[in-house]
Amino acid sequence: MTNKNNSDKPGSLDAWLDYIEGLNPTKMELGLSRVQKVISRLSLDSLKQALKIEIAGTNGKGSTAALVSSALSFSGISTGLYTSPHLLKFNERIMIDGTPVSDELLCEAFSLVYDNSKDVPLTYFEFTTLAGFVCFDRAKVKVAVMEIGLGGRLDAVNALDSDISVITSIGLDHTHILGDTLEKIAEEKAGIIKDNSVVVVGRMKPEPLYRISQICKERNASLHVEGVDFSGVFDTKFRYVQKGSSIVTSFEYPKPRIPEICAPVALKVIHLLLEKGYKISGSAIVKAITEVSLPGRMQCVHHSPSIYLDVAHNPPAAEHLRDVLNKKTKLAKRRAVIGMLKDKDIESVLKILKDSFDNFYVSSLPTERGEKAQRLYNALIADGVDKDLVKSYSTVEESLNDCLADAEINDEIYVIGSFVTVTEAVKALKTTNIGN
Repeated sequence: MTNKNNSDKPGSLDAWLDYIEGLNPTKMELGLSRVQKVISRLSLDSLKQALKIEIAGTNGKGSTAALVSSALSFSGISTGLYTSPHLLKFNERIMIDGTPVSDELLCEAFSLVYDNSKDVPLTYFEFTTLAGFVCFDRAKVKVAVMEIGLGGRLDAVNALDSDISVITSIGLDHTHILGDTLEKIAEEKAGIIKDNSVVVVGRMKPEPLYRISQICKERNASLHVEGVDFSGVFDTKFRYVQKGSSIVTSFEYPKPRIPEICAPVALKVIHLLLEKGYKISGSAIVKAITEVSLPGRMQCVHHSPSIYLDVAHNPPAAEHLRDVLNKKTKLAKRRAVIGMLKDKDIESVLKILKDSFDNFYVSSLPTERGEKAQRLYNALIADGVDKDLVKSYSTVEESLNDCLADAEINDEIYVIGSFVTVTEAVKALKTTNIGN
């Protein structure tokens, strides 16, 4: 790592982002000791007093975090939200009361992390996570809602002790790091569970749920399980149902903008906060449910033809997308613009989605981790998709533009496979009338 001294210390936000990009954003070096050492030097006294919610899971954690934090912010409770990665601007990762942090605060945070880590070789994610902690501390947030980046036990976010730990889902992803069974992955994600804390988990298979329940018992943590202690019912509206010691209560809400599978867990966290005395208003909850979504999570950015952006990149997310499409009325053709990272289970994802679309526009991705279009093309052909229905491109912009040229007014276009794919598509759309 480059030696740090004040003479070469970055100044502007662009210079800071260039610097942290030099820390190798693709490097994953899990462990808490480096982050904890820097935290001890930063004196984050205000953040230490805030209620902290950490949200892990194979899928759905970002949307769950967004709904919880928005209900708090809309109620006038100062709240920080930390998610990753960003789509267009780094500031999107760190939100204070629903607004991305300013360039000035971000630069101040980067500078403080830099000054306090001169002998600590931080990774990109560790450096940026610590900057998020500083921003929350300086803003004196009352609640910090933080998405776990990878796994849980050794993720940088987990260097802070949480009051409420959330595990939205367990699926096979990052198996080379987290383990090759659902039980092993559950154990890694359950590493965010602290002694005497509160734990909320979404629907999952019995094996990972059993392992999480064991860890809760070991740490004297109270466990709330979707499908047992609470649930969500979706038809024309969204009904949240909660089971108490002797009664069952039901709350009716509009259908959420976030993916439906995330809403029950988010509502459970909100109701736990209400029980803790946080004054979250009913109108704020409704506003969060009806207005809040994260960019790139089944986000509709255009009509006629409809264009959806979804970062689905692993088999569980692909299964959810397939199920959503199966339930949705199909008016005309469905077209998929797909680009994926080479370390993902590309063949399994495409096998799940092969019957969900009429045409496929597969693209290479520009980053070091980006896979070439040829692998996606080969996987679809091997799964029996007619080669005339699959087109291959060197960039997402080319694939999206060709897809738009082919599309009729009632068609649906889904841009899927990676945050990188969605980001490249957003940039491409900004050059057209659609992006204006």
